[in-house]
Amino acid sequence: MSEAESGPVFSRPSAHVALIELNRPQSANRLEPQDLEVLRSHIDECESSADVRVLVLAGRGNYFSAGFDLRALADGLRSGVRFDGADSAFEAVANRLDSSKLISIAALNGPVLGGATDLALACDFRMGSSEVFMQMPAAKFGLPLYAGALQRYVSRMGLNHAKRLVFMAERVGAQEMLDMGFLTALVRPSEVMAMALSQAAHLATMPPKNMAALKQVLNASALGEGTAVSQREVLARAFDPEAILQNIAASQAARRKG
Repeated sequence: MSEAESGPVFSRPSAHVALIELNRPQSANRLEPQDLEVLRSHIDECESSADVRVLVLAGRGNYFSAGFDLRALADGLRSGVRFDGADSAFEAVANRLDSSKLISIAALNGPVLGGATDLALACDFRMGSSEVFMQMPAAKFGLPLYAGALQRYVSRMGLNHAKRLVFMAERVGAQEMLDMGFLTALVRPSEVMAMALSQAAHLATMPPKNMAALKQVLNASALGEGTAVSQREVLARAFDPEAILQNIAASQAARRKG
């Protein structure tokens, strides 16, 4: 292979933007248990940095990701691991990405399988190419999906689409992924990363405190919790009259120059 495979790779492609790339292309970017630890560590690092506002998640090679390594899953089952409805390591990473104050973009350069579908749904935007397809085969194996994934399937795509994708375990192509809401944009294969980074650069110009508050309440609204007192308080804390006036003045100055 041309490059050594490793856990997820972190880089900073532009101001206020972080890029995390899954780096097991010879294995369809299947995620091993240690990869989940590295991925969560990178997300924590991004969120703790005052300089990072937008996170792009991508996969190197021809796949975005084939999900959790089934060999590791089988080893766990043989060793007596039981399903009790509690958060798994995979769910913990997806939940962490979903709840992050950072705006996130999944750059889907290729197939998205199994748990990787939930990592993509945990992102705020999902940009895919015409070569993308997705499949959630858990039901075929008799494997109950963790609750966070089911919740994201329903909140992003609606109950009917979620039931079809989860129950049927069928392969779905790019245009249908766009139509049902899995993808938020569909571009040419050669443009996926460039468009994701361009969108990230644009999002990074937005006031971060306000963006974080809007994201939190929008996500809560998808679960019917958007008007709760706690969510109203989040919006109230993000209201900064001085910063708003400065942003308006900057926008007007830019229009005059243009």
